[in-house]
Amino acid sequence: MRRTATVLLAACALLTLTACGTHDGTQAAPEASKSTVYKLRPEDQWRQSINAAGITSWTEDAGPSGDELEAMPKDWCKALKGGHSVQWLLGEGGLYPIGEDWGTEKSEAHKLVVLGTEAYCPKLAGRVKAELRETGEY
Repeated sequence: MRRTATVLLAACALLTLTACGTHDGTQAAPEASKSTVYKLRPEDQWRQSINAAGITSWTEDAGPSGDELEAMPKDWCKALKGGHSVQWLLGEGGLYPIGEDWGTEKSEAHKLVVLGTEAYCPKLAGRVKAELRETGEY
């Protein structure tokens, strides 16, 4: 009985020690918690997603300024939180992404609203996508 207890204790100790390392004997890196994972600021996420989206209706010499870009998703989120729809945003809400010297095609405007809500008000992004899917716009 004493021998069985000793063997079990040794096995548990060995298991504990091997669980702390990797298969090659090096120490395993601790798993990052949500609080330590780097998260982009909404402004940075917004700009990166716009660059990746390849908005073709904006040309190099005609596109929104940095200030205009920053204002778009903030205004959309405010209106969406107020219960407005994407259709309202881009229609009577007057929040269509268009300036004096530049404009955005409708399909790209929808894409921008999705990207903006994902960056600035991610809790509303699912609602935006669902609305656009219902209308066949996403």
